Amino acid sequence: MGSGPAFHRRSVKLQDIVLVVKFPFYRLSPLLFGALFLATIIAKLIHPGSATLALEVLGLHYEWAAGIVAGVTAMELYLGTILLLRHDLKYALQLSTATLLIFTAYLFFLSSLANPPSCGCLGLNGIFRSSREEAIWGLVRNCAMLWGLKWTYDCHFPRPADVGTNRLIRSDS
Repeated sequence: MGSGPAFHRRSVKLQDIVLVVKFPFYRLSPLLFGALFLATIIAKLIHPGSATLALEVLGLHYEWAAGIVAGVTAMELYLGTILLLRHDLKYALQLSTATLLIFTAYLFFLSSLANPPSCGCLGLNGIFRSSREEAIWGLVRNCAMLWGLKWTYDCHFPRPADVGTNRLIRSDS
């Protein structure tokens, strides 16, 4: 019972060490996420059929599915561009997070199907033995990206309570 507060203090110190990164990776992370969104566009241009088929599972006609894929591609182009250009970074990170949450929810739906279609995410067609493995890998990848977006947002726009502490990297450092 007595080791609880001491353990908590050690874990808080360890968390502080992990969060305070001297290398300014957080400054490059919007560029990384922007490039990743643009890479998904290239993958969709090379293999557009799998993303369309994943929407046809919902019972959509091909024309509607192709239109939605075109809209998602335009959205990813927009997100990639504003992240690479760092134009209104706060808005870009928030919109990227919301968009990725929607993609993650759809991947969760696909992974819950008995025989899910390939989602066509990042051109990973044919790498996995089943589409379920591909959807689960997509969920893990999206959760890691969501965590990275949250970390980037917190580093660039810290809450007022965290600015004076060493819990986060300050924006001006």
